[in-house]
Amino acid sequence: MKRIIFALTLFAGNCFVTPAVAAQGVVVYYESGCDYYIVETNQGYALLEWYGGNDPSEGDILVGDYESYGMEDIWNLTADAETQVWVEDYWMSEDNVIEDYHEQCD
Repeated sequence: MKRIIFALTLFAGNCFVTPAVAAQGVVVYYESGCDYYIVETNQGYALLEWYGGNDPSEGDILVGDYESYGMEDIWNLTADAETQVWVEDYWMSEDNVIEDYHEQCD
């Protein structure tokens, strides 16, 4: 009986997986000829550099961990496709993200 209870406990523990926390935002600026684009979230703006996969467009909704620095795989809900990005910065003000964008793309 103890083995059955132990097995059920292990099974139940594996059934309740906590989903990863993901940010959601919309691409608000992406200019042709530059690999950087700006995503607006409810926490501010993120400056992302496109590294492969789906190439998003303005208005696309993105979900993923783009609120921490470094390379990330994120999901484009609009295109139903994955894209790889380098998160240059996040939780930025509108003025700061525009300034940083122009430093990267001019």
